[in-house]
Formats: sequence, structure tokens, C-alpha cells
Amino acid sequence: MKPEKSFEFRRFLGRPLRVGGIDYLNSRPLIEAFGNVAGDEIEVVNMPPSELARRLRSRQLDVALVPVVEYFSAPKALPYWIVPGICISSYGAVESIRLFHRVPLGEVKSAALDQSSMTSVLLVRLLFAERPEARWRAPAPAAPSRRGAAGNAVAFEPIESEAGIAAVEGRSALGRQPEAVLLIGDAALEVRPAPGWSFVDLGTEWTRWTGLPFVYAFWVLHGDPVPGLASCFQAVSQCGYAHIDRIVSAGPLPAGKDRGECLRYLSQVIRFRLGPAEIEGLLEFIRRLESRRLLAVDRPLELRFLET
Repeated sequence: MKPEKSFEFRRFLGRPLRVGGIDYLNSRPLIEAFGNVAGDEIEVVNMPPSELARRLRSRQLDVALVPVVEYFSAPKALPYWIVPGICISSYGAVESIRLFHRVPLGEVKSAALDQSSMTSVLLVRLLFAERPEARWRAPAPAAPSRRGAAGNAVAFEPIESEAGIAAVEGRSALGRQPEAVLLIGDAALEVRPAPGWSFVDLGTEWTRWTGLPFVYAFWVLHGDPVPGLASCFQAVSQCGYAHIDRIVSAGPLPAGKDRGECLRYLSQVIRFRLGPAEIEGLLEFIRRLESRRLLAVDRPLELRFLET
């Protein structure tokens, strides 16, 4: 795909535009075509979502594909702008963000959470905080439980994705095993749970709960608006989505997943358009986090978009 016009970020900034992406399968359609669309006007680096948020705040990156909570939790003095029309979202199952558990959810007392994306971490904490309303699909115990009645506090702790995979697969060397483990991205697609472990899909739970899509990440610019930036990113996403088959064929693919599974995942499960329904779901999520005091929001509950 050829851009309708050239992009001159070097002339405007005095250097290439510094862009931070994520090396998960679900983000590749938003990243793979930067070279074709913008050439050497953009430099792209990939890293975990939480690190992208940190580098965006410190201006080490101009634009990053950040967890949505970063936009609302960052100090309002930071000049953040959202690239319109683009996101990573789901309506129903997302498949790559899963909470694995080895006891019924109503009995979970300890949960280890992959910290790669604070949006997913906060969604887990919100679902536990509002567990009676969420109606998590956990097997009912045969007799009244002596532990963890609905609404009791759950102890959350961080875990690296590799350690989380090992725990769920029964290979962990940890002395105390968590009762639930959050895995994000390709790790959630690759893990092979040991007997006794079940999982819930966080996208499914959110949509069952609210009837709305859930938005996980979007592009955010830190700084003054850059001419042509929104048009460039939209061209990249359109090109990427049009060539999902090529992206999947080029690989690499999550371990244990074949080409057909990955094509289905990118074309039928993950959604890339940030429209009115996605915005409604996003704002509902932030409102619920605020009401439960799970997120300190330092800017108005609205989205500030770049002009196309």
C-alpha cells in the first residue's frame, strides 16, 4: 500500500518520530506496515506495555501503543493526544488475556498478576471487587466453603510471565503456589494448563457484565500535535489489517498455534477500530475503576484526539 502523501516527521521534529509498539501477535497489524507507509521517517521499538507507558511519560518515545489506563492516570499536565479510530479491543472473548485458577473463583485468596499491562491487572482487580455483580463462571462448591466468601479481599502479587506460565503448567519452583494467575498476550495463548487449572477470559467476562466492548490499548502521542501523524497511523493500520494473512505467514507465531488459528484470532477475535461503542466501554471501565478507588484519574473523563 502506498501513502497518498509523503510524511515529513524528520523535517518537523529534526529527527525520526520515535514510536513504541508491542511484540504481541495482536498488535502486529498496527505496526508491521510502518516501513512501507513512512519509510525512515519513523523508528519503531517494541517492549512490554508497562514499559511503553513509562517511556512515553519520560518523552523517550513520541508515540506509544499504551494500556488505556495510562492516558487517564498520567498527570493532566502531560500533553497526551490519542490517535483517532485505532485500538486493540474485543467484544466478548479476547483469548490472549486470561485468568487461570486452580480453585473456584469464589474461593480465590491469592492471585499472581502479570504486570505487563496495567489495564488487564486493573480489570482483574475490578472483577474481584465487584464479584457478585460480575457473576464469574466459577463452579459452585458442593458444600459451604470455609474460605473466601464472595466479596472477601484477595491478595494480589506481581509475577513475571515466565513464572506465571510455569505455575499454570505445573512446573513452578515457587514454594507457595498462587491460586490464580493472570497471563497476558502471547503467554496466554501459549500456556498449556496442568490438570486442575481452569481459566476465565477477561474479554468475555467484561462483555457479559456490561454488554460493551473492552479496549486494551491505543496509540497516544506525548507532545504537540505532529502534522500528518494521525493519517500516517491510520494508513499503517489499514495496510496491516488488509494483509493479516501475510503477517501471520511471516511469523513468528505463539508456540502451539498454527496459521489457521492465528488468522482466526486476528480477523475474528481482535478488533482494531476505536468507534463509539468502544469509547463507551472504555469510559465505563474508567468510571468503575474510579468508583472502586482502584485508579486515581488526574484528567477529565474524556478523550482528546488528534485531528486527521
